[in-house]
Amino acid sequence: IILPDIREFYINKNEITNILQYLKTAACYLFERLDFIFAKDNGSFFTITYVLNSDKYNIKCAISCNIQYDEAEIKSVEDIYKSANWDEREIYDLFGINFINHSNLKRILLPDDFEGFPMRKNYKMQDERLAWNYE
Repeated sequence: IILPDIREFYINKNEITNILQYLKTAACYLFERLDFIFAKDNGSFFTITYVLNSDKYNIKCAISCNIQYDEAEIKSVEDIYKSANWDEREIYDLFGINFINHSNLKRILLPDDFEGFPMRKNYKMQDERLAWNYE
């Protein structure tokens, strides 16, 4: 559960673009705003959650899908919600999840030569201060 007043629905990752497009445009929903996207590493799979907002009906919902480690990719929803651009890039940068058809999928927080994905549970922490040049 995200928040008590937000309903969460789990879907197949292959349906993400179809479902979000429908929820955005269907007159009975009109979730015209994507508030944010976040990812969670569950140990053997990731969960991606999209939090949608309908100003007309004053409701929110969360659409979640699971992605296996060995197939860490999902379709980008940037074409549906422009605000997805930065969230998808951040998730790519920190978790290594590829967003198919994203317009500019590259690191956004970490240096281009950074190795690994620090938000994955299998990431080996090390003292990065020794490797980075702060000057």
